[in-house]
Amino acid sequence: MDYEVEVDGQKHAVRFFERDGKLHVHHAGGTFPVNIDTPLRSKVQVAQLNGDAQRFGYHRGKDGTDIILDGVVYAANVRELEHVRLAAVARRKGSGGGVDVKAPMPGMVVAVHVEIGQQVKKNESLLSLHAMKLENDIRAPKEGIVKEIAVKPNDVLEKGTLMIKLAPPPESK
Repeated sequence: MDYEVEVDGQKHAVRFFERDGKLHVHHAGGTFPVNIDTPLRSKVQVAQLNGDAQRFGYHRGKDGTDIILDGVVYAANVRELEHVRLAAVARRKGSGGGVDVKAPMPGMVVAVHVEIGQQVKKNESLLSLHAMKLENDIRAPKEGIVKEIAVKPNDVLEKGTLMIKLAPPPESK
C-alpha cells in the first residue's frame, strides 16, 4: 500500500508491502522489515523496524493525523496515493461525471458499507479491503450516488479491479 505522508510541509512517499510472508516498509531511507508486537487495532503499537524497537501510535482527526513516535507528536497528513490520484482526476476540468472506484492493491473485500442509490460524500467509507495484514478503509474520492457495486464480502480482488461506480450527485448533472 502506497502512502503520501506530509509532516511539517514536507511530503514523503511510504510504501508497505509483503515479502516472504513478512511486512516491509520502504521510504527514502531504505527498505526495512517490520514486526508488530501488538494488535494492529491498539492505540499504541510496538514494532521492530530493522531491529530497533519503536513505540508509535496515531490518531486520525478531521484535519489530519497525529503520529506519535517514541513520545513525540507529529502533525501529519496521511493519504493513500490512489486517493491522491483520484482526487487529482476529480479536480480536472469537466470531471463532473461519475467515477469508478478501483482496488488500489490486491486484497479481499471484508465489508461493503454502501447500497445502490445511496448518496455519499467525499471521503465517506465505501468498503473495507483486507490487504497486507491490514484492513483498509476505501473511501469515496468525491461526492456522488452509488450506481453499481461490483464486489461483495469475501471477493478476492486484483489491483485495479472495479469495486464501485459512483454517478454524479443530482445537482452536478
